[in-house]
Amino acid sequence: MNDYTRKQELYYYGSFLVWPFGVMLASLKYWRQPFSRNIFWLFCIFFGLTFIIAEGEMAADSEYYARLLTQYANSNMSLSELWQSFYSESSNYVDIVQPLITYLISRMTANPTVLFTVFGTIFGFFYTSNIWYLLERLQGKITVVLFVYILTFALLNPIWNINGFRMWTAAQIFLFGALPYFFEGKIKNLLWSAFAILVHFSFVYPFAILMLYHFLKNKIDIYFGFFIITSFIKELDLDFVRESLSFLPGFLQARVTGYTNLEYAEFRASRMELHNWYIVYSRLAMRWVVYSIAIFVYLFFKRNLMTRKDLMSLFCFTVLLYGFANIFSLVPSGERVLTVATIFMFSFAIVLLSAFSQNKGISVIRTLLLPFLILFCVVKIREGMDFYGLVTVIGNPVFGALYTDSVPLIEEIKGLL
Repeated sequence: MNDYTRKQELYYYGSFLVWPFGVMLASLKYWRQPFSRNIFWLFCIFFGLTFIIAEGEMAADSEYYARLLTQYANSNMSLSELWQSFYSESSNYVDIVQPLITYLISRMTANPTVLFTVFGTIFGFFYTSNIWYLLERLQGKITVVLFVYILTFALLNPIWNINGFRMWTAAQIFLFGALPYFFEGKIKNLLWSAFAILVHFSFVYPFAILMLYHFLKNKIDIYFGFFIITSFIKELDLDFVRESLSFLPGFLQARVTGYTNLEYAEFRASRMELHNWYIVYSRLAMRWVVYSIAIFVYLFFKRNLMTRKDLMSLFCFTVLLYGFANIFSLVPSGERVLTVATIFMFSFAIVLLSAFSQNKGISVIRTLLLPFLILFCVVKIREGMDFYGLVTVIGNPVFGALYTDSVPLIEEIKGLL
């Protein structure tokens, strides 16, 4: 590292203490430098520090995490007692990492700000690693169009998803293990993908699909056919699904029963009806983008894909996973697997667009899909405004530690209009 780069690095680290958000954005210009990646991770930690716990309809998991921290802090439960409760039918604990982290923090404080700072640190590490892993595989410059695809990838599972720490951290970890497997053939990295199961038990299914692919290898025609066929499945008998999973251990049965309960299905449907029209259309737009990419690649680019074994492998697994996700999405909460499959599709698309940037067909399809991606990005940024306030945007770590911002940025904006 030369003297200029070292001074530049120290300047950015020092400036981060004054204005994290602005410095993070400025550092992205030098994304090839290690300090840019570190600054981005530091901002994820800062985001956790200033995270606003959602309330009311948006509460989701974050309110539960805060209550659980208080519950642990006010209890005399020992670590061994907590450990014995995992995979127990009485406790219904099938996700180990989040309760363990919450318990350890509760031995020091009941302040949820500390908890979400730790969540931001863990989520941010894998989030940052996955983004930079793809960036390091790009060829040439990042064009405006390619930037939109990268931004879309980043917003499919953004930092404010620490609101649902278990599911979405598991998704980042699963991807963290899988990408080196597809691009570099590192089988040992799949241990990380397996570890995702300990963060959220539902990743036993994506991991099983990953193992299925590992043994079957690239069967593009079969996988794509399965992907298309499952797209036409409109309904599942939840009772049949519950009975089909009756072989699972007792400690999983409570979760299976909960997720396949008709009342829960109706509750999820009612929650979906509360979503604004732009959220519904942005998700529909993303589905069109996924299908457009998959169909284009299969019909018009399959031969070119054979020259890149890594991209062929990633595409095959992605359409296989998406095919199963089409089925899972018919079960309440199962639609989250579609997001995981979409993340893999964009991991594939970003490297594909960079590697074959001069191909006319690629140029046409990537441009045609741009308006749909812009809609998605705008809506996701709007959704994120429910989880951060002005302190996140204009504050710094010192101010964030001393002042708890409880007003989401969207409410501040509405107040000005």
